[in-house]
Amino acid sequence: MRIDPAIAALRADRSLQQQAQMAMGATCTAWRADRAVAAAIGDLDRYGNGAPLEACPALEAMFTDQVTAPELTSALMRHFLPVLRDRHFAHPPFRHSHAGALSTLLLARSGRACLTIHAREPGQWSYDFAGYSDALRHEAVLAGEGEGRIVRCARHPDGTPQLDNETIQLTPGGRLALDLNSETLQVMSARVRLVTLRLQREAASPAPAREHSLQDGRVLRQASGSIRSSRQEMMLALLGRMKRAEAAPVMAEMACEEGDPSLRWQAMRESLALDTAAGFTALVALARRPHDPLARAAGALRAQLVEAHPELLALEATCPA
Repeated sequence: MRIDPAIAALRADRSLQQQAQMAMGATCTAWRADRAVAAAIGDLDRYGNGAPLEACPALEAMFTDQVTAPELTSALMRHFLPVLRDRHFAHPPFRHSHAGALSTLLLARSGRACLTIHAREPGQWSYDFAGYSDALRHEAVLAGEGEGRIVRCARHPDGTPQLDNETIQLTPGGRLALDLNSETLQVMSARVRLVTLRLQREAASPAPAREHSLQDGRVLRQASGSIRSSRQEMMLALLGRMKRAEAAPVMAEMACEEGDPSLRWQAMRESLALDTAAGFTALVALARRPHDPLARAAGALRAQLVEAHPELLALEATCPA
């Protein structure tokens, strides 16, 4: 097996990699202090804690003028490329990912906001659904060419969703502001690698994220919009798969408390699976709350269970009124 001399040197002297990472850390500090970056990073702290974008002038300028965003990315290259040229195996201290044609680089995060660079390789894409979340997004096209569409979700008077499309050209200098609760951007094609700078902020108490069918607008999938709630849902599911019956009363109590409806419904489902008596008692209590957002779903599930298992009617008779 051939081992490149540069890799062999790192294996022989681990301090070389440590030195490379120390250089990267110092470079990141210098980049954040750069005139083109420092004010925007400071504004990100305020924006992430709920300040309006208009109160964060350096950050706002990146998504309104044609100069500020390119200056930030130019500073990124000016600081990091020399280090990468000299130390080929140094790792930039930014979270990054690559999936298929899309690469992302997380430049900064603060509170509920994050600033990222997205790069999409040339190609064409099609979609069967449109995704929405409770967040605000601002996007600046830095380089490349492509075509996209904004899919807007509105509701008819009877509450049924309606999706409308607006085709847009994605070229350097383009700027977008989207309310992701009702608008989403879908990139349909990229003729040249498409690079954008994205600022996104979640709502303080986000509503559930949704996926709508592009064909008829119906909701295909819904999930908690809160990362914390999603983690808790995973914990509940894990306890359920582990068959931890002692957790069922706690889950039933969670289902009847105020909070994220998605998390509460997951707690209800897991409590029913682990302990029928505890779960069904909580289900009946929910169904009897006319103003609870889960009341209708709880009533429908109660009816299905009673039809399939009539013996539950005896249990229901013992439930508190």
